[in-house]
Amino acid sequence: MEQYSDDKFVVKCVYKGEQSEAILLFLKPGQEMPSHAHKRFEVVLVPQKGCGTMTVNGNKEVNLVEETLYYEPSGCTFQIKNTGDEPLQVLITLIRVEQSDPIVPTELIEGGEHLYPTNLPPISSINLEYQQALNIY
Repeated sequence: MEQYSDDKFVVKCVYKGEQSEAILLFLKPGQEMPSHAHKRFEVVLVPQKGCGTMTVNGNKEVNLVEETLYYEPSGCTFQIKNTGDEPLQVLITLIRVEQSDPIVPTELIEGGEHLYPTNLPPISSINLEYQQALNIY
């Protein structure tokens, strides 16, 4: 499931629902995901391995620690950087705060590789379906 690139960060979709989406972000040491906005989404991050920093709204710096949950409300901008010596992997869940159209990956972040499979199953249990999604690749 892990997929790193020497040239750019990698984003892999592991779950996509009508009002939420879960992705895995992969960053090699020194790589960063550039600043981008999540205007319509609450964001929940859980680093799975490695360490890094997240800059929120250009002025709030947060140290990312493995297996710790981080939450930011909708409307924030984010930048994530791997500041460690090992690869950084972060599970990120985006939760739509307004009821509207289903999520489509139209807000892709420039500079990275985005892997959005079309065969992700709908979920009824996040743990079961997360495991199934991991087996898709």
